[in-house]
Amino acid sequence: MKIEGVIFDLDGTLVHTIEDIAGAANMMFARHGLPEHGLDYYLKWIGNGAVKFIELAHGEPVTRKQLLAYVNEFKDVYAENLHNKSRIYDGVPEMLDELVNRGVKIAVLSNKPHLLTKKVCDFYLSQWPLKPVLGQREEVPRKPDPAAAFEIAEGWDMAPEKILFVGDSDNDILTAQAAGMTPLGVTWGYGRLVNNPVDGMGELIADPSDILDIFS
Repeated sequence: MKIEGVIFDLDGTLVHTIEDIAGAANMMFARHGLPEHGLDYYLKWIGNGAVKFIELAHGEPVTRKQLLAYVNEFKDVYAENLHNKSRIYDGVPEMLDELVNRGVKIAVLSNKPHLLTKKVCDFYLSQWPLKPVLGQREEVPRKPDPAAAFEIAEGWDMAPEKILFVGDSDNDILTAQAAGMTPLGVTWGYGRLVNNPVDGMGELIADPSDILDIFS
């Protein structure tokens, strides 16, 4: 069936954000006299929402109240520093331009908190009609639950089998599979699918322009 829409993951797929994420977390931890960490550690901890991210990065038992306080502080620090070192991946602008020119609908679905997802997209990706842009919301299960993917399909009035789901992690592949969409994993970004392949994910692509081959 012809693909008519593409849902993209954000971090590690469209925008390289890990340095600003790590920097914000380290700034927050330093304020409280807690250990800071290197990028390699943060790369292992991202992808499952801000609460899990800070819980793993903190590493020690902490009350739920204190954990959420750290999470909220991290969000505030990151919101002020999300434009320091982040960048769009090479080839992504040209790929998005071509999809738009071909009339393909495009959207973002991330496990990053919703408001931060929108801030990153507004800063780096505002020239493209990404509709909708969805991050993690309290009332909607995060990826790999397919609920938000179905929400996008319904908003587009498009059958899931006409949608391509592009991402760099197992959560993206599993979401696509659960939603009946076509999964497409990428090797750029954080390389999580290279090291942790998912059954049935198919071949990975190494360049954003490879996405266009599906529409040839």
